[in-house]
Amino acid sequence: MRRAERLFQIVQVIGASQWTTAQALAERLQVSERTIYRDVDHLSASGVPLYSQAGKGYALLEGYQLPPLMFSVEEWQALLTGLSMAQGWAGQRQAEALRAVQEKLAMAVPSHLRALASPVSAPALPERRMLGALLDPLQRAIRERSKVRVHYRDVQEQFSKRVIWPLGLYFWGHCWTLVGWCELRKAFRHFRVDRIVILQTLGDRYPHLPGHTLADYEAAMDARCTDPQSTDPQTAVEEKTPS
Repeated sequence: MRRAERLFQIVQVIGASQWTTAQALAERLQVSERTIYRDVDHLSASGVPLYSQAGKGYALLEGYQLPPLMFSVEEWQALLTGLSMAQGWAGQRQAEALRAVQEKLAMAVPSHLRALASPVSAPALPERRMLGALLDPLQRAIRERSKVRVHYRDVQEQFSKRVIWPLGLYFWGHCWTLVGWCELRKAFRHFRVDRIVILQTLGDRYPHLPGHTLADYEAAMDARCTDPQSTDPQTAVEEKTPS
């Protein structure tokens, strides 16, 4: 890592936390503590408002604005590519937020990077735009812990109505799945979003109960991977994970 990049990383790391020790900085940046001491002295001499306290480490003056973001050409184009792909598969509101992020980043980088375009395009196809109409309310329901009623068409073309506690959305490269607690089955279930025929957001908020959270679901899935013979009914799923 070049020194200029390391100096920038030091300011970012210290600014992101209340206190940071030289040892923690050295371990993160894979340099010696002596190098960190020299770098901090250089930053202070350059006008960066760093201060230290025995036993706590370094801190950055509150309100200090970091200098403009610096990316290599490869890093900047990789970032643009990721934002473009995410916009193509996101809901409308999230796609708009991603475009705003891209515009803010563009204002914070040097002009020679701002002029570069992403080498990869991921336009939103019509079917993806239709999917976005479901992703926006699902994301809001997850954020607000609102129950939803779904009319669902499964892989056998069977239709059912479920009241779900939406917990999370997973993207598999070609489709989204909704993970939630199903009131009908009294267990975790996941559903392909493109098989949801009707989605209704209900007025009820679901409670935060032990054994019913996204963390519980992920722990159960980890256990199933470790022990494929696991038959815990609360961790069974009706839809196989997309392949």
